[in-house]
Amino acid sequence: MSFSNYTWAKRNDLAIFFILANVISWVLWVPLLASAQGLIDTPVSPYWHLIGGIGPMMAAIITTYITTGSKGLRDLIGRMFRWRVGVSWHLVAWFSPVILYVIASVIIRIAWGAWPDFSRFGQTDEFPQLPLLAYWIANILFYGWGEETGWRGFALPRLQKGRSAWSATVILSIFWAIWHLPLFGFAMKMSLGEAAGWYVSILLGAVIFTWLYNSARGSILIAAIFHGTADIVFTSPSPGDLATIIGVLMTLWGIAIFFVCKPAALSCSGNKHVI
Repeated sequence: MSFSNYTWAKRNDLAIFFILANVISWVLWVPLLASAQGLIDTPVSPYWHLIGGIGPMMAAIITTYITTGSKGLRDLIGRMFRWRVGVSWHLVAWFSPVILYVIASVIIRIAWGAWPDFSRFGQTDEFPQLPLLAYWIANILFYGWGEETGWRGFALPRLQKGRSAWSATVILSIFWAIWHLPLFGFAMKMSLGEAAGWYVSILLGAVIFTWLYNSARGSILIAAIFHGTADIVFTSPSPGDLATIIGVLMTLWGIAIFFVCKPAALSCSGNKHVI
């Protein structure tokens, strides 16, 4: 790569990343989308949905290597496995989605007089062939590391440079939402009003992720674990109202972080992690 091309790539690293993240994931999701829309008759494995989650991670690795070389790649990989961040952040990452599930279940019990089926917690209707442990590991690997290496590991620290954490989070939430668009064709069925509510949950969820990432010293690992466990909780077979209530609870959590930790840093330490 010539010096001028390298300079251009470095200056436009976020644009390159966002384009690559979409292209890689969307190409992997094309078979599922084509099948769901009746464009092909051949059965398509649902695992393409899982595999498509690696798009942001692959985009982050490629863009990092192009713009910062092996040194930048070592830093990215180091943050993917940064586990020495304090026990409290590991507890938040692993257990806070479960706590939200329990709170939502209590609300369901009080409001409707019945408990959800706890025996199905953590299971999946989309990948029924996977044993429970394999499904949890796959979620954390493909949706956790697969997404968070890109969204929080690559994009967020660059967006936070010269911006408040809140502004960076809003920008990132828009691109994060756009990345999901093909899923509306085969995995997410929503009305226009529901889609608007979904974006609000994406935005406030992004606040939680920014708070976790900045507070845990730029640990992609913490963000990945939280992402994976949150997805598992949200998609556990349950009455429709349960997932909605969990979404409302996460939205309220994001609002609380915004006011308590302040929009400038969205961090318990008051510091942003920038690159």
